[in-house]
Amino acid sequence: MEAVTPSPDVSPTIQAKQFFSAEILAHPRSRQALEGLSQLAADERIVQLCNLEAMEQVHRWRNDFAPDSLVAYATADVLLAGRNLRADGAAFRSKGRWFNIKVGCDVAPDIKSVVRFEFQVGDEIPESEWEAHFLSAGAKTQ
Repeated sequence: MEAVTPSPDVSPTIQAKQFFSAEILAHPRSRQALEGLSQLAADERIVQLCNLEAMEQVHRWRNDFAPDSLVAYATADVLLAGRNLRADGAAFRSKGRWFNIKVGCDVAPDIKSVVRFEFQVGDEIPESEWEAHFLSAGAKTQ
């Protein structure tokens, strides 16, 4: 694999000052998601909670992004140490297009909320690479 120089579109690392996943999961329309989350093993709950946080953080950072899916292990394995997650090879889908993202996330001891979060959005992932990273096409919307 050849080295790729990041484009000027790569964002600086954003340190979140507010966290949103617990609020989203507390909403009545998230009841089914919250129940599903409670059935998962602790490490998978951490991944899913951080994925949810990442999608909301990206949208609030730039509202022209509307993330509807996130794959934490798209181009690299997730590193999980206790309740601390590092996903340098994650990808999120917005409006039918996939983008690289790096995520750092720490969750509370009860694994119900995020207590630290940072992210860095990278370049768009070419459609020719989606299949190799198991990224689904989804609906293309503008």
